[in-house]
Amino acid sequence: MIFLASQFLFILFGLIGLIIWSYSDMPLVMREIAINTRKAGEHGSAYTLMKVLSVCLKIFAALLWVGGIVAIIALNFAGTPLGNLFQGVSAP
Repeated sequence: MIFLASQFLFILFGLIGLIIWSYSDMPLVMREIAINTRKAGEHGSAYTLMKVLSVCLKIFAALLWVGGIVAIIALNFAGTPLGNLFQGVSAP
């Protein structure tokens, strides 16, 4: 049971982290579209906060992966008490 829960956490955190990591390039794409669609490229904003948002999303994805690894390790160490938690419950 603990193994299955660990695998579920691995898939959950890994998949969500991968989705966030891949989405982190979206602000850079929107920045390039905004810069290339204006008439005079030298005028206007450089959209530097879009680069910051991209980096922050990548950091968040990495922290999510680390948090998932910590959660899996914590679940494996607390596996015996959690495994015995549901043994007393019986179906009517």
